[in-house]
Amino acid sequence: MKLNNAQKASPEVFSASDIEAWLSRHPDFFQRHPDCLENLKLPHACGDAVSLITRQIELLREKNRKLHTQLNDILQIARDNDTLLRRFHQLTIAMLDASSLDDALAALRWLLHDCFQADFVAVRLIHPLIDCSVGNLCISHDCPQLSHFKQILEAGKPECGIPSLEQATFLFGAESIEAQSYALVPLQHAGLKGILAIGSRDPERFEPGMGNLFLSQMSDVVAARFVSLLETNVQNPG
Repeated sequence: MKLNNAQKASPEVFSASDIEAWLSRHPDFFQRHPDCLENLKLPHACGDAVSLITRQIELLREKNRKLHTQLNDILQIARDNDTLLRRFHQLTIAMLDASSLDDALAALRWLLHDCFQADFVAVRLIHPLIDCSVGNLCISHDCPQLSHFKQILEAGKPECGIPSLEQATFLFGAESIEAQSYALVPLQHAGLKGILAIGSRDPERFEPGMGNLFLSQMSDVVAARFVSLLETNVQNPG
């Protein structure tokens, strides 16, 4: 059926009789396009009662919608994980490329800001104590403020949530009031002991119930590279 320009511009091109005639000429249409049947409503002559077939079709359609939603959610998670994996690869390469602890710290801060949308980044090393140009990097094991991090240091597992004012002040200094959520990552490897904190202005960015597999892997990579760089610095002090 060819349409003239007026028909193409009209939102209602076909009448009921047009559709009936067209389907009569194409009786195999629904065989070739079974998806169209999903949204059709075909009432049955059952009086006020709802036919069993109609009810079954409605239930199947609802189930189909739920399955589509679940599939879309799974696909979105897969896309998010793929993005996260690529960013983690970037971080790993940057750590391996760093030739000094200063370089590694700078690369870590840049990547967390640029690739992971972190608003604040802080690293504190408890052991070993070293001379470093980065301010506030090393802290003594008997520092009173460490009491606010005792639990996570003992557990050795990342923690997400809302920092206390004392924690935020110790980690982020003058910007502490802006840190509404954070991920606290213990750094522990071959004698090295410390904390990596990733802060956000978004209170929902780091929630207590979120998974921490990526944070644990980040902890392993960063801590291991720090140890390697510190050992190289000891062997080649000049």
